[in-house]
Amino acid sequence: MDDSPITKGTGHGGRWVQLVALLSLVGMLLGAAFAQGDAASSQATFPKGIVGEVDLSPDHGVVGAHATLTGSGFDAGAELQIFWGAFKGKWKLEMKDGEYTGTFSGREFEENDVLLTTAQVGADGTFAADFTVPEGFGGTHDVYVREDGVNVNKAGFKVAMSASMTPESGPVGSDITLTVTGLDILNNVAGWYAVMYDNAITGFVTAVETQGTAVVTIPAAGRVGKHLVQLRNAPFNSPYLALASSPYAYLPEPEFTFTVTDGEPVMPPEMKTQGPATIAGTEPTGTGPAIWTDPVSSGVYTEGHIHGKGFAPNTALDLAFTNMAGSRVTLAGYGAAMVKVGKVTTDASGAFTLPFETPDVLGGEHRLEASAGGEVLATTLFNITPIAISLDPAEGPFGTDIMLHMKGVGWTQTDNIFAIVIDNVYFGYACGFSTNGDVQVPFTASWAPGWHVIDLYPSFYRNKDYSEADEQPFLYRQAILTWKDHPNQIHFRFMFRVPE
Repeated sequence: MDDSPITKGTGHGGRWVQLVALLSLVGMLLGAAFAQGDAASSQATFPKGIVGEVDLSPDHGVVGAHATLTGSGFDAGAELQIFWGAFKGKWKLEMKDGEYTGTFSGREFEENDVLLTTAQVGADGTFAADFTVPEGFGGTHDVYVREDGVNVNKAGFKVAMSASMTPESGPVGSDITLTVTGLDILNNVAGWYAVMYDNAITGFVTAVETQGTAVVTIPAAGRVGKHLVQLRNAPFNSPYLALASSPYAYLPEPEFTFTVTDGEPVMPPEMKTQGPATIAGTEPTGTGPAIWTDPVSSGVYTEGHIHGKGFAPNTALDLAFTNMAGSRVTLAGYGAAMVKVGKVTTDASGAFTLPFETPDVLGGEHRLEASAGGEVLATTLFNITPIAISLDPAEGPFGTDIMLHMKGVGWTQTDNIFAIVIDNVYFGYACGFSTNGDVQVPFTASWAPGWHVIDLYPSFYRNKDYSEADEQPFLYRQAILTWKDHPNQIHFRFMFRVPE
């Protein structure tokens, strides 16, 4: 595969036939690449046919590159708009009545064209338009020429992945930030990378909801001296090491050198301050019966209140919330159950306030119900986020037994699992469904004297069609380093010291 443009518009018959044939081939290739990603394909039409000829120079580059689109054979004085054929991505989470059912179905994309610039056709029927390649997904993009909102021609520009690393040195625990642009996430092979640290897998890079741009922050770890940091193509669960002799040999695989320096380690924030922030609840509008929690999203044990309004005065209400129970890995299965909160009586205005501590149950969304006489009168959702309870002990010699304790781990395909990375090496994963969100992970210190970094990242447990799908790219039960692009945005960091 080379860096030539995939499309190039023309108004002449022979070249148009070639264009159609080439587009058909590209369509087949993209169809195969998009099969598991449910990516949208361009639905562009040309109601007036192809007008004039266009050329793009250069026709490939990275995000931020400059290019010039030129054209001839257009109507003198015509006002043209130059659009970038872009897509917007998101994770597919199955919803029902506004609630996440727990089922994850991969990715989906929709067209989201971007206006690059405008141009006026000269008296000789030509135009020139300079533009900057916008931030977004990599791969080949159509560059449309439109007149009065209608496509009249197009060219193609191929966006390559690029990456940078900063800083280049620092003591153990320092942040190493990789910024990656132009990931071709729509292609099930080309746009999927793993970070390698000293030739060991750290975790995977995604950019679905960050639209092709990934920011990865890993800690400086290991001995004092130089360490190799790489981005390797890895759509099939692990890096493919013979990429140079594959059909995807054109893909870049950036590598960097980071130097761990001597000195005091950079310690992570206090454990209780890590994890998602608490989000305050707000009173709903309207006059009918309504309930809400404050906070609406928090870790277990957080003090708050349940509020209600719009009920009949002096009415006794039962409060209860949904919680899942069971397991995905046994024949017993799982299902929803109601957990009683208690009773409350509204005041003369039909309102109430009840102290409420975020319960020690599974993480994720829970539906809270207020009912009277068995009839549900009002509902609301509140969210429980994971918290770190302890890393015990935090220091010890080789062979020390260590216990990592978490609460509020969820039950859905995207919330019930977290991955553990030690000194930038993927260690394994744990989930918290069958233990009602309470997870204890034992492991043994096996490291050289000094400080060692333990990171927790989100992951994906499985896909809805796991038993039938090829699941390419394979992201399941892996550490997703781009945790801000994950539906469950968690990241925790701890340090363990092995004394001399």
